[in-house]
Amino acid sequence: MYRNIFVKIRDCMILLCIGALLGVAGLYLVYCIPTAPMKEHIRDSIPMIKKEFEHFNVVEGYPGSLPGNFTDCLMLEHAVYDPGEHTVLEQILNMYRGESSEGDGWSPGHSLVDYLEGKEQPREVEYARYWHGYLLVLKPLLYMTSVNSIRVMSSAIQLILVGLVVSACGRRREFFLGTAFLLSIPFLYYFSLYTSLSLSICFYLTMGLILVQLKADEKIRNRGRYGEFFLIAGMLTAYFDFLTYPLITLGFPLCICMYLDKKGEKLFQKVLCYSVEWGIGYLGYWALKWVIADILTGSHVILNGLQTIFIRNSSASGQNRVTGFFSVLKQNISVYCNWGFFLLAAGIGIWLLCVLWKQRKNRSKHAIAQSSVFIWIAAYPFLWFLLVQNHSEQHWMYTCKILSVTVFALICSVGRLCNKQG
Repeated sequence: MYRNIFVKIRDCMILLCIGALLGVAGLYLVYCIPTAPMKEHIRDSIPMIKKEFEHFNVVEGYPGSLPGNFTDCLMLEHAVYDPGEHTVLEQILNMYRGESSEGDGWSPGHSLVDYLEGKEQPREVEYARYWHGYLLVLKPLLYMTSVNSIRVMSSAIQLILVGLVVSACGRRREFFLGTAFLLSIPFLYYFSLYTSLSLSICFYLTMGLILVQLKADEKIRNRGRYGEFFLIAGMLTAYFDFLTYPLITLGFPLCICMYLDKKGEKLFQKVLCYSVEWGIGYLGYWALKWVIADILTGSHVILNGLQTIFIRNSSASGQNRVTGFFSVLKQNISVYCNWGFFLLAAGIGIWLLCVLWKQRKNRSKHAIAQSSVFIWIAAYPFLWFLLVQNHSEQHWMYTCKILSVTVFALICSVGRLCNKQG
C-alpha cells in the first residue's frame, strides 16, 4: 500500500513539473508574436471598453450578467504590455503592467486606455500570483482581430460546445445525462458568458473536459487514469483561470464520471480521491508558479500568494464563520431571485417529480446508494462558500455560477435513482 502511495505522489510531482515547463514554454512562445497589431485591434474596441468601465450589466438589473470588464482590461493590457527593461522571462513570471493615476489607483480600464493612447503612467505594477495562461489563446486572437470580434466568435463557439456535449451524450444513448447538462447550463448565466474573456475561461475548460470524458471514458476508466485526469483538470484551471468560479471544472466532470460508472462501486471513495487529486493539481500547480517566479526572478510571490490565500479564506467581513456563510450564501443565491430562474427551477422540479413518480416501483437499494453520491457533489458549492468566504462575498456576481454544479448533480441524482442509463 505504501509503495502505491509513493508511486502516486511521484507521478503527481512528475505531472506538475512537466506541466510547469510546458506552461512557461507556451507563454514564452506567444510573447514572440508582435504586439503592434494587437494594440491596433484593441483600439478598435475602446468605445465598448469605455462603456463598460463601471458595473455594467448585459441585462439591466441582473448582476449575474456582469461582463467582467475589470479583469478583462487586466488581461488585455497584459497581452500587449511592453516589458521595457524587463526580460521576457521576467514578464512571463511577474506579469508587469502600467497603472494609471485615475480613480483609486486600481483602475485597469483607465490604465489600458492610457497605455494604448501613449499617456505616461505613473507606476508599474505586477500581478505575479497567477499563471496568466489565457495569453496562449488571447495573444494570437488579438493579433488577428478585435475584442468585439472575439465576443462574436465566443458566442458561436460556446453554443457549438454545448451542442457537441449534448450530441455526445446522444451518441452514448445517455439522453437523461444530456438533458441534465442542458438544464444546468442556464445557471451559469450562459446568455451573457460570451461578453467576458475572464468569466468564459472555466466554461471552456469544463466543456473540453466533459467532451474528453464522453469520448474516452472507457479508456480512462479501464486504465485507471481518472486520478490523473482530475489532476490535469486542476492544473489547467490554475493555469488559465483567475480565481473566478473554478469549482465547475471539478463538479461537472465529477458528475459525468460518476454517472458513466456502470458498476457503481466505491463511488464515495472515488469522489473523495478524485476531488483530492483535482485539489492537488489546482493548488500544487498554482504554488509551483510562485516557487518558479521566486527562484528565477528573486521576487516575493510566495509571500504574496500566501497572504492572498489567508485573505480569501477569511470569514465574511465583520462576521464569524457560521453567520458569514449564511450571508455569503444569501448573496450568491440572490442572483437567481427573479422570475426567469423561478420558472426554470419550477419546470425542472415538476419534470423531476414526474420522473420519480413514473419510476416509483423500480428503485433498488443499489440505485439509492449510487444516487446519494450526487447529493455529496451537490453540496460542494456550499462547502466552497463556507471555506472561501471573503472571495465569495466580494465577487458574488460570478461566484454564484458554481451553484450550477448543485443543479447538475441533483438532476443526475434523480437519473441514477431511476436507473436512467439511456
